[in-house]
Amino acid sequence: MNQSIILELAKALEPHVGMSAAEAQKLITKPQDRTHGDLTFPCFQLAKTLRIAPPECAKKIAAELKLPAGISKVEIVGPYLNFRFDKGNVIGTLIPKSLNEKERYGQKAPLNKKLIVEYSSPNIAKTFHVGHLRTTLIGHSLVQIFKHLGYDVLGINHLGDWGTQFGIVWAGCEIWGRPKNATVDSLVEVYRLAGNLKKAQEENKISEEQKKYPSVTQLAKDYFIRLEAGDKAALEFWQWCLDVSMEYFKTMYDRLGIKFDHYTGESFYRDMLEDVENKIRNSGILEESRGALGVDCGKKLGFARVFAEDGRSLYITRDIATAMYREDTFHPEKILYVVAAQQNLHFQQLIEIMNRMKHPVGPKMVHVSFGFVPGMKTREGGGISLKDFLDEMQDRALQAYKNEVEKRPEGTDENLIAESVAIGATYFYFLSHSNVKDLHFTWEQALNFQGESGPYLQYAVARLNSIESKAKEAGITSSQFDPKYLTEESAYDLASLLAQFPTMVENAARDYEPYYISQLLIEIAKSFSRAYRELRVIGEDVSQEIASSRLALFLAAREVISCGMSLLGIPRIERM
Repeated sequence: MNQSIILELAKALEPHVGMSAAEAQKLITKPQDRTHGDLTFPCFQLAKTLRIAPPECAKKIAAELKLPAGISKVEIVGPYLNFRFDKGNVIGTLIPKSLNEKERYGQKAPLNKKLIVEYSSPNIAKTFHVGHLRTTLIGHSLVQIFKHLGYDVLGINHLGDWGTQFGIVWAGCEIWGRPKNATVDSLVEVYRLAGNLKKAQEENKISEEQKKYPSVTQLAKDYFIRLEAGDKAALEFWQWCLDVSMEYFKTMYDRLGIKFDHYTGESFYRDMLEDVENKIRNSGILEESRGALGVDCGKKLGFARVFAEDGRSLYITRDIATAMYREDTFHPEKILYVVAAQQNLHFQQLIEIMNRMKHPVGPKMVHVSFGFVPGMKTREGGGISLKDFLDEMQDRALQAYKNEVEKRPEGTDENLIAESVAIGATYFYFLSHSNVKDLHFTWEQALNFQGESGPYLQYAVARLNSIESKAKEAGITSSQFDPKYLTEESAYDLASLLAQFPTMVENAARDYEPYYISQLLIEIAKSFSRAYRELRVIGEDVSQEIASSRLALFLAAREVISCGMSLLGIPRIERM
């Protein structure tokens, strides 16, 4: 809603500032000090054109400007024009809209534009480690955000299901036999044992017992060549590893509330690799270097190997095939790759190759990178799998809930509440910081019911539900809402934050930063808490009209917080 007011203000400024409404709109921002107003417009650019001092320019515009609907006042502060919203207009428009739209608040009509988000992408036959959490949660949130903005979004899990790890596991199973009733943990153990033997063999540090074993490196290499050639036994072993891993992965995704549109790993593209080589050769950019085929991406990015010396495909080979397939099949507006910053060079080279081939998918590819997450350890201080992490988060969530929430409702399953709190705490923690920043994880901060956390938002929604329930018992509903009964500054502060939500969602999509939304939700929850101390809904001295209007404001806050939580992936808890 604020955006429509800003647009009207830009149109009103257009004949007075020597620029188009679109140009003027870009210069309209929020003042750093909120006491100066709701919006500000700098006059430096126009003053330079008119050859007068910026403060004089501001006075000239203010004297001539006709304020649009939604703006009640203009003030001159040096070289700036500061504007104040019409509070009644803001409150009167916002509350009915948010109450009516609920979790659709700010939602856009379908754009008929397809967008692909590739995220999570764990490796088959390896542990789903907490290191995969950040890509998983950022990617899931971006899927929800772009869907909210009208895009037809495909969430794709590009599984690491084609690579040397299968050769290592194969070698281990050849040496020690396949584990019975296999699980991911047993596959990981085979990988670990074979990997350790491989290292010992390469360093010539093998024991007498180990001398009888064949070369792990050679077994793995031979296996992968047979796998790429379509050998029946090699494919059967690969499928077995895939089935064991997928059962575990889907259990974890169900727990996080995540569903993918496609699980298409690297293996899906193996039959397209010959076509990839032909297309790169035909583009004239494929070169040979030290026996390998690749592309010289320039001095900054270096030589990108596309095929190994023995002809094997590489990670980037399969990514080239993937990008081509997605363009030919889906014709997306963009493809977002939510992958750690350690892969920056890989994606720079990948995009450079596609652009040098003049392939239409090149300009559509975006690497959404993110930083490290140190500090994610068990109580014993070791590394942690995702399952162990979530189990411990639930245990700690249950204890935190019992310690910090004194008046817990009867008839609720506290273990189910703890699970939702654990998932909410996990999502919020990872989505409350900019992607590019490294995170130092702490259990205490993630589960702080009084601080900036997922549980704080969940508790705010549950508290608002309780306010509504008690109001109904007193015969109060929001049906008699009238903005003229919400004149307090705390009411306007809360409403103005709610009005920012649609724009913040758009900004989060523009910059691929879900944390914009998480930070606004915290501001809204805190503003609600402050407003509720002043604006009582039930009381002998509170009229029906005032009570109804205040309740409407608080319920609007609940709907906006809930909408934002759904975009972040945080479960809503009705009673806690």
